[in-house]
Amino acid sequence: MYTMTTVASLGLGIVLTTMSIAHAQDHKMEKVTLNDIRGMRFCEILLVFDDRVDIYNTSASNDCPEDKWSAMDVTSIAANHEAKAAQLNGPKFWAADGQTVEFAETKTFGGIDARYAASLPVTALSGSEGSSPYANFTSSKQQTLVFKAGQPIYELVDSDGNTYALNAYGPNVQGGDPANLAEQLKPADGWSFRVSTPTEDVVIAASTDGPVNMVGDDMHQYYTRFGSSAQ
Repeated sequence: MYTMTTVASLGLGIVLTTMSIAHAQDHKMEKVTLNDIRGMRFCEILLVFDDRVDIYNTSASNDCPEDKWSAMDVTSIAANHEAKAAQLNGPKFWAADGQTVEFAETKTFGGIDARYAASLPVTALSGSEGSSPYANFTSSKQQTLVFKAGQPIYELVDSDGNTYALNAYGPNVQGGDPANLAEQLKPADGWSFRVSTPTEDVVIAASTDGPVNMVGDDMHQYYTRFGSSAQ
C-alpha cells in the first residue's frame, strides 16, 4: 500500500498497491501472504467519510464474483456502513505470482467479503483517473511482490533505462493477456513496453522507510520500479 506524493486520485484504477497507511493505526493490521495470484481477479470498495476514504480489498477473501459485483448498489453500501458515499474499483487482475501485504478487519459488501487495506485523504478522490500516464511519481509502500522464474514480467522502460513491473491489469486488456499491451498501449516519447522472462525469482520488496518509484500507463495500470534502476 502506499501514499502517492503526487496524490493523483485513487482514480479507481490504482489498485490495492496505491493506498495510504494514514489511518492504519486505527486498525489491527496483519501481514498476509498471497500465493499463486497471477491472473487472480480482485476488487475494491471505497467508503467515503468526511475526513478520509477507507479502502477494502477482496484479494485475501475471494475472487470478487461477477454476479455479486455487478449487482453492487453504492447507495446502499454507503448507508449500511454509515459513509457519505461509496465507490467501486475493479475488477482488476494481479500480474505477479505472489505478494505480502497488510490487511485488517473484514466487512461484507453486497455479499462480497473484503478486508480493510488502508485509508486515503478525501482530497485523493479528485475524480481523475490517477496519475498522468508515463509521469513518474513516488510512494511510500508496504508490500512485497514476487515474480517467479519462467513467468513473464510486463515492463515499462523509460528513456534512462529504468524498468517498472506491472502490478495489476484491468479488464480491457485484450484476451486477458498483458502481453497484448504491446499493441494496446501508446507509450509517451522515450518510453517502451516489453515482456521479459526471468531465469530466477524476482522479488520487489518495498517498505514505508523510503520512497518507491512508480509510473502509470495510458490504460491506468500501475508499475513499480525494480532492479538496479530502483536505487
